[in-house]
Amino acid sequence: MSEDIVDLVFPLHGEAVALDYADLLWRALAPQLPWLADEPAAGVHPLAGVSPGDRQLYLTRRAKMTLRLPAARAESAKALSGARLDVGGIVEVGDASLRPLSKITTLYSSFVALGIEREDEFMAACAAHFKAAEIPVELVCGKARVAHGREGSWQGYSLMLFGLNVDNSLRVQREGLGGERKRGCGIFIPHKSVAPVSE
Repeated sequence: MSEDIVDLVFPLHGEAVALDYADLLWRALAPQLPWLADEPAAGVHPLAGVSPGDRQLYLTRRAKMTLRLPAARAESAKALSGARLDVGGIVEVGDASLRPLSKITTLYSSFVALGIEREDEFMAACAAHFKAAEIPVELVCGKARVAHGREGSWQGYSLMLFGLNVDNSLRVQREGLGGERKRGCGIFIPHKSVAPVSE
């Protein structure tokens, strides 16, 4: 079942993007891939390979944009290669490569958006979600997060999951957690150790 969802990884070339880029990135991607907005299984990872500055994030040589997609959409999404996107700075999208979901059983999301401000309520909602899904898991809450876009703001926390089995790890990666998936939220990636996520 893990093969029905994949990550499509694009190198990014440019100098810098906006510090709060998630909404800008989504709005730049949506016209390029008209089906993306209506694809419930699609998500846009937070950018990788960026270095924080005062008002911008600077792209390193390893900067990447990753889309989590149904495998059947991957070929269509490769049309992004060569595109120039305005993300608070112009970036050029390189050639895509496919990456399968990981079988690592400790996962991390830098931003899970449930619209809940208090940490105890956020953690209770996460625990209730996984209990209802019959997924045994241990949860570690990290930093509070807030992001802003043209239509408002959204808030949440970073979150680590451990104690999963392989099947449930793949399931969580496929399904994610919470809202704003196309703005980088609720997308889980492998994490190799159970370290404090607030560090």
